[in-house]
Amino acid sequence: MRRSSTVLTIIAQSIQSEVDSLGLGKDGQQVRAVPPSHDYVGYFDILITSQPLRSVTRRLYVDGHYAQAVEEAYKCLNHTVKVKSKLSSDGADLMQQVFSEKSPVLRLNDLRTMSQRDEQTGYMMILAGCMRGIRNPRAHESGLWDSPDTALEFLVWANHLMKVVDRAKRVVKRGRL
Repeated sequence: MRRSSTVLTIIAQSIQSEVDSLGLGKDGQQVRAVPPSHDYVGYFDILITSQPLRSVTRRLYVDGHYAQAVEEAYKCLNHTVKVKSKLSSDGADLMQQVFSEKSPVLRLNDLRTMSQRDEQTGYMMILAGCMRGIRNPRAHESGLWDSPDTALEFLVWANHLMKVVDRAKRVVKRGRL
């Protein structure tokens, strides 16, 4: 019985290997194989889907410049908010101005319900906090070091925030030219 179980395991692994090599998943859809736990670059390639973010961080991350990759990611996020909002302020002040619940420049939702207003305010605080707590220390301190896994966590978070900003709608103020 033990021998047949081993043979079945080998056959299953062989079939899985072939499916993986073809890039096929459920219903013939392309899937990305999960890299081994120590393959941080493999995880980067799967998880960082924002093209602007990838373009400014991938080479730095691959080359082991983790803190610089994180700094560039949050500078990219800041720049994206600046461009979309058409404002020139920067960092936490920019995020507080742009995502203000009372007078937003970029709106995440209709701001009709308490939950929607909470989401707007919450992301305003998160974005402002990221500028102060993640971007600024890396931009203003020398010798700051991030491990590959910590940097990847920060990059994944920046990727999520880029999606939030991309979905935000610019508020059109009536009576302005």
